[in-house]
Amino acid sequence: MLSQYMQELEQDPFNAEEFVERLAWRSTSGGTSNKSGTSSSFQPELLEMTFTQAIKDLQILGERAERKCQKLEEAVAEEEQQHWRNVARLLDANLLAFNQFQQLDAQMNRVAARVVHLGDQLEAVNTPRARAAEAYTLMTHFAHYLTPPTSPTEGADPPDADLMKHSGAESPVLGETPQQISEAADVIQKLYLISQELPTGKFEGAKARIAAQHERVERELIVQFVSAHRCGEVERMRHLAGVLANFRGYNQCVDAFIEEMQCAIMRDVFVEIVPLCRRAQDLIDKVFMAPDQVMTKFVINIYQGQLKEYVQSRLSPGGMGASNGEAYFNSLYDLYTKTQTLSQELASFRLDQTLLPQLAKAIFQPHLQSYISSEIRFLKERFSSIIQRFYQSKGHKKTQQSSGMKEIRLHLQDVLGATGLGTVEGHDGETFLAEEVALSLLHETKTALARCTLLSSSNAVANNAVQIYNLLTNVLVNDYVNYAIDLGIAGIPAGEVKSPPLLTFLTVVQQTSSVLHLLHKLLHDTLLPLVISSPEHSGVLQRKRQLVQRVQQRLSAGLERLISAISLYTRHLLHTLQKRTDYKPEEDNLSVAGSTAACQAVTRWLTSVFSEIDRCLDGNNLDTVRVELGTRLHRTILEHLMRYEYNTTGAMCVICDVNEYRKLVQTWRLPMLTSLFDTLHTLCKLLQVSPQNLQLVCSGDQLAGLDRTVLANFIQLRADFKTAKLGVHFK
Repeated sequence: MLSQYMQELEQDPFNAEEFVERLAWRSTSGGTSNKSGTSSSFQPELLEMTFTQAIKDLQILGERAERKCQKLEEAVAEEEQQHWRNVARLLDANLLAFNQFQQLDAQMNRVAARVVHLGDQLEAVNTPRARAAEAYTLMTHFAHYLTPPTSPTEGADPPDADLMKHSGAESPVLGETPQQISEAADVIQKLYLISQELPTGKFEGAKARIAAQHERVERELIVQFVSAHRCGEVERMRHLAGVLANFRGYNQCVDAFIEEMQCAIMRDVFVEIVPLCRRAQDLIDKVFMAPDQVMTKFVINIYQGQLKEYVQSRLSPGGMGASNGEAYFNSLYDLYTKTQTLSQELASFRLDQTLLPQLAKAIFQPHLQSYISSEIRFLKERFSSIIQRFYQSKGHKKTQQSSGMKEIRLHLQDVLGATGLGTVEGHDGETFLAEEVALSLLHETKTALARCTLLSSSNAVANNAVQIYNLLTNVLVNDYVNYAIDLGIAGIPAGEVKSPPLLTFLTVVQQTSSVLHLLHKLLHDTLLPLVISSPEHSGVLQRKRQLVQRVQQRLSAGLERLISAISLYTRHLLHTLQKRTDYKPEEDNLSVAGSTAACQAVTRWLTSVFSEIDRCLDGNNLDTVRVELGTRLHRTILEHLMRYEYNTTGAMCVICDVNEYRKLVQTWRLPMLTSLFDTLHTLCKLLQVSPQNLQLVCSGDQLAGLDRTVLANFIQLRADFKTAKLGVHFK
């Protein structure tokens, strides 16, 4: 039981109430239970004995735990005393070490002070001695230059010495080792500086000889630097560059290095420049003390040298790009793009961020100054050539007419009719519009806008782009599209139309809509992003709206003229083919009633017209033309029917005719036109119904809204109007 109690007491968390409950349950678990679940016999003595035994067991466990705790406390106290003894011992050792450190530090300070004092004493003694030795050396060399040379080998080299040194031979004056070279160069440099302070007169000869020797040493150092460069001796190059840093010819050394690095001929400068700069950067970092300055000069030399020559050779009139031609602009765009890419790649070589754009601008400045004027001139010629080739392929020569002449011509057409003025001679059915021409002009414009974006300065991009776009709209719309619209309008007959008018103008409308759609796409996709943040933005949109409105006005005038021509020709067909006997045959036989020949001809003609309208027009234009044409056809047919008299058989024929017209118009599914022709069809039934039912038909839904005068006029067309006394129905 003790082990069981230990397991329960060690539970985490421990609940005393649950422990007592489990103990009580175990003591009473042997009792029996009845059906209701209650104990049949409760034994309190057993429960008391169990609790008493449990208390004793718990007391034993408590005593054991107390003895264990005492042992642990004694062990901890002993361990704590041992730790305190260790800490005291470590504190004593640390104090001893700190005292020794202070003693050593004081001793080092005393030694350092003595060393510094001794160094000052040595320097005080050595500096005058070194200066005296240096002055003695300089005076010895200066004395050599005071006396003029008595022979070519004394004090100066023979005439062929310079050739020998420039050929790469070692100089006996400079020496062979780096130390000898440094000492010799240092001596001549100091002599040269001293000679510049000497008065003129008796020292003039010495000054000249020192200057000559200084220049000679400088040249020899540069020759040796070049020789070391060619041999790949980087350490020697670095030493010679350091020596030359004190000479005026240091820049010549840098120039010689740049010349040697660029001595190879580049086949493609844009491909080879970046690898060359990487090689030069690695070498410059190892050789020169100011690598950034040398690298900057190296890049400037490349831009102003080989790159500029390459660009000028490509853009010159005798080069690969013809002056102000397509090849010229393509070459200019390609070269400028490659130069921009090259500048971006070279930006990682620790160069000034404004340097490369300035160098690129300096190369292309002669071409960029006159870019937009050349671009506009080229586009004018290009546009004119594209349109002229199109007219030549059609065998057409464009004629220029003033607006006044156009108005006079249209007025003569209205007055004189179609004779001699109704069509464009020799070009029946030709629209003189082609989507290919518009696409070519738009492609040229898009390419020009791409060039404009790259080649124009940031504050001139918007203005230049608008100039290019205005040129396109002037040529494409004002010259090309409007000319085709005028020709299409001129080809529409006016006055009495006795032959089927050409429906070419519908194709003109379709092609014009396509051109305007392409122009709209170019405007929003290419031009507006360039001018979105400039004052030109609102002006461009306003001019575009005005341009479209003017074109739509021209198209509306042409469609109005075409609808009139279609209506007039329909009237001509009806008047020519319709016979009076069609609607009032001598034999009143309903079995032969049907649509007349005139109706069949008109239906065939209008079917072809409707098909062409559906093919060429869409959207609002289609609905507007359908409504206008349907309304005029209704008026034309109504006026035509009012010219005849009808008997019973003729009434059936006219009902058949109008039904054919109605079925034709119903294909458009326009409620207004359907209502008009339904009403006309119902009116025609007034010509056929019996006199007794006439009043009933007139009061029907279709005719209830019509004026009584219209009904009366229509009923007067009946052959039995007088005999049947039908007029009394409308008094």
